[in-house]
Amino acid sequence: MASSVATDSILSLDLGPNDCLYRIRRRVSGTRNRVVYVTITNLAVIPEEKRTYGPSVVEELSKLREWNQDWSTLRVHMEDGHVWCEADAFQPHAVPKDRLHDERYPSYNISDLEVLYKGQPYYLKLARFPHELPFLFREMDAYHSLAQEASVFRLAPKLVAYVFEETPDRVTGFLVEPVQGRVADTGDLLQVAAAVAELHRVLVHGDLCKYNIFMTSDGPRFIDFEVSTTVSEATGRRLAEEELEGLAGKLADESGAGRPWGWH
Repeated sequence: MASSVATDSILSLDLGPNDCLYRIRRRVSGTRNRVVYVTITNLAVIPEEKRTYGPSVVEELSKLREWNQDWSTLRVHMEDGHVWCEADAFQPHAVPKDRLHDERYPSYNISDLEVLYKGQPYYLKLARFPHELPFLFREMDAYHSLAQEASVFRLAPKLVAYVFEETPDRVTGFLVEPVQGRVADTGDLLQVAAAVAELHRVLVHGDLCKYNIFMTSDGPRFIDFEVSTTVSEATGRRLAEEELEGLAGKLADESGAGRPWGWH
């Protein structure tokens, strides 16, 4: 893998108490990019002041003998002051084939995506690391299930495509259409409650903070179904009742809970 520090960049990181995960974009030739994954199993591999600053992380990792070799994943260890690596000891994460509905949605390489898709802005939802896949599964299933029900499909934005890294069998995210409207408030309680009751024909949202409810020209629409539950599940009906009972408090909440980062 021919690459230089200047063309490697940190896309995502997840810093834990004992390890750190990095998702890295590498330019391998011309305009061709790869997404590779690095797991640091001992935080001492990278000095504390450099662990979360992208250029510094790349600078430290580039010192590894294996750095410019051809690999998709790299696990970096340190024992008794000695640093050693395992290349491709684990597979890059992806949505299993049986969780996809390939016949309904096109797939696009994340490296080919631009700000606009077919002339329109869309939102990208991504499982950056393996532990985020269960949340992605739930949200993908929710959007797909709602789209199948004529009575409730309008309550959520449309899932328009899958997104993969490098090869189509490595789906790690999806594109969803944007929602135009304002955040719901207490004055919308009756209308939102009616919409939530409709939503419960298919699923329980699970995280109905007001920032996940938009008032649009077509009525309330819901986003972020990462912790949704189908009503067919054993606890679904009880959760649906609890969700409706707590709705007024969610709309009145001024704590900022659930507000997206950077929201003003």
